[in-house]
Amino acid sequence: MVNGKLGGYHGYHGRKPVSYSAQFDSPVKDRASYEQMKKLALCYSDGDLIRIKKTIVTAGQFGSDSACSAINPGVLYRDNKFHLLCRGEPNETVWQGDFLAYQAKPLWFTLNNDLTHKESFYLDYSELPSKSRPEDWRLFEYQGKLYSNHSVYMLLDRQEWIVRSRLGISEIDLENQALNLRWMLEPPFEAFDEEKNWSFFMHEGLLMCLYSFEPYIILEIDLERGTTQKVLEAALNYQWYDKGKFIGNSTNLVSWDRDHYILFIHDFLDPRYELRNRTYMQYGTLISKKTLLPTSIIPRPLEIGGDEPGRHPGVHYTSALVNREDGLYAFYGQGDSHTGVVVFNKDSLNELFDRYQLESAPLI
Repeated sequence: MVNGKLGGYHGYHGRKPVSYSAQFDSPVKDRASYEQMKKLALCYSDGDLIRIKKTIVTAGQFGSDSACSAINPGVLYRDNKFHLLCRGEPNETVWQGDFLAYQAKPLWFTLNNDLTHKESFYLDYSELPSKSRPEDWRLFEYQGKLYSNHSVYMLLDRQEWIVRSRLGISEIDLENQALNLRWMLEPPFEAFDEEKNWSFFMHEGLLMCLYSFEPYIILEIDLERGTTQKVLEAALNYQWYDKGKFIGNSTNLVSWDRDHYILFIHDFLDPRYELRNRTYMQYGTLISKKTLLPTSIIPRPLEIGGDEPGRHPGVHYTSALVNREDGLYAFYGQGDSHTGVVVFNKDSLNELFDRYQLESAPLI
């Protein structure tokens, strides 16, 4: 139910700021749940699944504007190079909850085929709404232009700490090293206080997004008017193992093969010892290019946080996929501090997708 109890997101900016020391006063959560999910995680049990796992950008590597983090990249692969747009954080204040004290810095950089650094620079917004903060920029191309879908957080009332977020669309001007906010989108039904993580993709010339996975809803986006309409809703029935409390979109959709798109979705376990240190679990999903419905969901985590470098070891947040012949490149935020990449063996993934086929989902 979109307007009922299901759905919606659970970010941290909606909570009142707390001191850094107070974050560590939260009670220790059930460690057994983490150990159970770690045993299920395929990154630990399938030795053929992962070809490469490495850090590619560290906090502070590109100067003071990303001194505290360079995370959660949007990524495109073109002209034989990886193009990334990371979230740079210049100050620790955001981790204490005051998300307006400093703006996140959009860091654009390019990697060669071998993942070595080629060039980098920061992008700037010329204008933003009052008391707002864009962050976590994904990337997509549409009608020959480069765009980002991202969150825009807004503080409506500081005393009562009333926060809203909406899905922002920004056009990217690399020549002038600029971002231009085009729209803050509303869903075609009653919105949640926190709207984020819509997964964009192009389908038969149209700009679409997977609005939510549970319930499963596809929207069409009119980029000229900044409007949305629902084109599909379905009730999914799929196998699942022990997990956390929430299913959310992680990445934009990219083409997997002639018949399917691929995306990652995530769940999380509550923090075990520190207020913001959720343990994220990333799952792989195939979507039919014919029906736009899931055909396969691997019900065990492909990756799980817990040992990531950085301030929050539980955070392994996959934010972009690049599908190449030599593997599926999954770029992710490491511990709310750095950026890493996991290169998955595509043969292993196909074996898993074949094993976990879904029944047809009834449309609503």
